[in-house]
Amino acid sequence: MSFDSGRLSHAYITDDSFADRIAMAVVCNARDTARPCMMCVHCGKASRHIHPDITVVGRLDDKLIISVDQIRELKKDVYIVPNEATQKAYIVYDADSMNANAQNAFLQILEEPPAHAVFILCTGNPAALLPTVRSRCVELKPRFGTDLADRAIADSVAGSVTASDAESVEEHNEFEELLSYFITALEGDNVKLAECMFRLDKLNRPALFEFLALAREMIVISLRGLAKEESFTKRKAFIHAESILVKAGEMLDLNVSAGNIAGFICASLMK
Repeated sequence: MSFDSGRLSHAYITDDSFADRIAMAVVCNARDTARPCMMCVHCGKASRHIHPDITVVGRLDDKLIISVDQIRELKKDVYIVPNEATQKAYIVYDADSMNANAQNAFLQILEEPPAHAVFILCTGNPAALLPTVRSRCVELKPRFGTDLADRAIADSVAGSVTASDAESVEEHNEFEELLSYFITALEGDNVKLAECMFRLDKLNRPALFEFLALAREMIVISLRGLAKEESFTKRKAFIHAESILVKAGEMLDLNVSAGNIAGFICASLMK
């Protein structure tokens, strides 16, 4: 998913799978290219979930709703200028769990948002949101799989897609296949893992950056989808893999070569 550098909306409704990417685009400091650029320091921090200008709101502990008090706390922060980036992103998970009072409080923010704030409401049921809230947001609806969904989203937001050789349909499909192959390999297939690392060695820096960010997103989504009765070993493997990818991202920030990073990942994850 990419966004025209000057065409981000102030609020979106989407599902969990796109939230991190939108937030990364918000804090990205690219101005003449599509965002996120996957190369700047802001993208790096966002991919590791440590950017001070990205705030996550969700249900607390075992609560069934997002309360009006949580939205009031968010409102206090919204009007404070960004720490490092030029904009701030607010991700609200399970946005449909906001009760009526919370949604009305959120509506007040959407009616007069500060220029530096972008809100990302994550829900699989947009109809559960107040019509007045929905009317003030851009709804991003993934369609036809990851690649075409990304293009549809970029079209709906920016009106155009920034094209490059690396964004060809064939390369997109290969990249998506590599991600799926990697997630499957985490279940203990050392042969598949070695094949993945061989292919990672051939990626350029932006592509490797994107792989690490998307692989972490896929791991987090996979962990959320695991049933409680599923193997503790599988959960442990996914959590360990996510931590290794964080370290790999830090290595990339230090300009370590793709070959060394691929080798590090492979050695750390092989059983």
